[in-house]
Amino acid sequence: MPLIERHQTDPIKSLEIMEAEQCGQFDDFIGVWENFVPSYFCDQLIDLYNKIEHDYNALAVSRLNTDVKESVWDGSVQFERKNLGRKDKAILLQYADTGLTYDTNRYLISCFQQYCIQYGQLQTIPMFNPDYKLQKTEKGGGYHVWHHESSDFESQHRQLTWMIYLNDVPDDAGGETEFLYQHRRIKPSKGTVVIWPAGLTHVHKGNTVLDGTKYILTGWYIQVP
Repeated sequence: MPLIERHQTDPIKSLEIMEAEQCGQFDDFIGVWENFVPSYFCDQLIDLYNKIEHDYNALAVSRLNTDVKESVWDGSVQFERKNLGRKDKAILLQYADTGLTYDTNRYLISCFQQYCIQYGQLQTIPMFNPDYKLQKTEKGGGYHVWHHESSDFESQHRQLTWMIYLNDVPDDAGGETEFLYQHRRIKPSKGTVVIWPAGLTHVHKGNTVLDGTKYILTGWYIQVP
């Protein structure tokens, strides 16, 4: 059975429409769909994040607290060097708003299916998308460490990484997603979807936001064990 039949969510755009509209650019196994998600929907996701951040103080909530999945956590706790490794905040959308999660997946599935058609071997791999990480990076922040997304035992089943930029970041304000071996930087552009392999070939980092605030939604397609 082809992979694209394993997903129950209806895509927002069919493969035929995607091809007719010439959606998607594919270089270095990085798929880019510029301004694919509507501006109003990106704004809804940003508004949700800001509301939750206002209602829940991330730094005051223990990870053992029952409300943690609806709370904001600080990414700097991931590294001993704190902000030298990472500085951002995030929530998991699937726990915060199931309706927005469902609608997000309809946009994402359209791009995912086209990516799997472009790289046909993926059609033999059953995958699912468990997490929708809604992330805010303020001035001076970013994920500064070169990394790939399947680098430890817990993440070994990750096959693809996806990201949706939820707002524009000016050309001189940083915040790009930079790929080490591809010698490439992707500038945040509102509504743009990016999908790339989770493995060693696509080591990357989030460059420092020099001005303003960057919002993204990101996650992984994981191979069914």
